[in-house]
Amino acid sequence: MADADDSTTLDPVTPEMPATTWAVLGILSFGSALSGYDIKRWAEQSLAFFYWAPSQSQIYGELRRLEQLDLAVSRVEQTHAAKSRRVYEITEAGRRSIRTWADVIEPDPVVLKHSHILRVWAAHNGDLDRLCAQLEAYRATALERAAAAAAHALGAEREEAWRFSGIALEWSERFYHDEAERIGWLIGRLREQQR
Repeated sequence: MADADDSTTLDPVTPEMPATTWAVLGILSFGSALSGYDIKRWAEQSLAFFYWAPSQSQIYGELRRLEQLDLAVSRVEQTHAAKSRRVYEITEAGRRSIRTWADVIEPDPVVLKHSHILRVWAAHNGDLDRLCAQLEAYRATALERAAAAAAHALGAEREEAWRFSGIALEWSERFYHDEAERIGWLIGRLREQQR
C-alpha cells in the first residue's frame, strides 16, 4: 500500500467516476491489451460473482470515458486479413488513478437490494407454495454460482497477477454457499407458517 504522501504513485487529480468506470479500469490494470469483448468476459468470470457484470454497451461507454480522461488508450489490431478489433490499455495516468482509488478513495456503502426477501416481506399477498418454489430455485442457483466462483478461483491460480482476484472469487464461493444456507433456513421458517 502506498503512503498517503507518496506523490509518485498517488494521483491527486483522480476524477470522480462511477463504480463501473473503476471496474473497467481495474480490468485493464492487469496489463493485457483487451477488447471490449475481452473485458466483458473478464467481468463475467470475476466481477459478476461479487459486484455485477456490466453490459457490453456500458463497457464501451466506460472505455470511451477512460480514453477521454487519458486513463486508457486504444489502437486497432489486425486479427485476420479482413478483420480487426480495437484493444484498450491502461495509461500511466490510469495506473496512478486506480492506485489512488484503491488506497485513498473510500468505498461506497454496501447496498442490499434482495428481491426475494422483498417478496417474503409481502408474502401475505401471494401463494406461499409458489414463493417457496421460487426460493428453492434461487437456492439452487446460489449453489451453482458457488461452484462457478470456485472454478474461476482455481483458474486465477494460473497467473500471479490474478492472486487477489482469486481471493475475491473464494469469498464469492463462500458467500453463495452461505446464501444457499440462509435461503434453506428461510424456506423452513416459511413452511412453519403453514402449520
